Amino acid sequence: MLGVAILVSLGAWLLGRDRNAEPPEPENPADLKAALVFGALYAGILLAVAFARDRFGTAGLYVVATLSGLTDMDAITLSTSRLVAGGGLDPSNGWRAILLAGLSNLVFKAGIVGVLGSRRLFGRIALLFGLMLAGGGAIFWLWP
Repeated sequence: MLGVAILVSLGAWLLGRDRNAEPPEPENPADLKAALVFGALYAGILLAVAFARDRFGTAGLYVVATLSGLTDMDAITLSTSRLVAGGGLDPSNGWRAILLAGLSNLVFKAGIVGVLGSRRLFGRIALLFGLMLAGGGAIFWLWP
């Protein structure tokens, strides 16, 4: 998936390198509220992943990963990795859950661009993200 993202990003950069764009001002990374929200989100997703895996098996884990990946990748990645490292989850199911979370995150971000951005920007994002979704879907379904 990283390879697909690099190729798509390189292509987008090559096509748009003539344009000047200013990056937004960064936010304070040491914000206590953001840290508390992340901690609560991480704990909640860790519980949801464990519950879904125990109650519904792999399908439940994939649903939780897809839903939690919509807005945040960190919590599902850390909780799934912890379960794999502890032997509570098979690595082949772990990477698939993290990949599904990443793909759902792309869909959510494209939706935000569609709602808040211009139609032209959404068209560009839909194309780029669509390529990455196709690559990620191929990895999910075709990787042994």
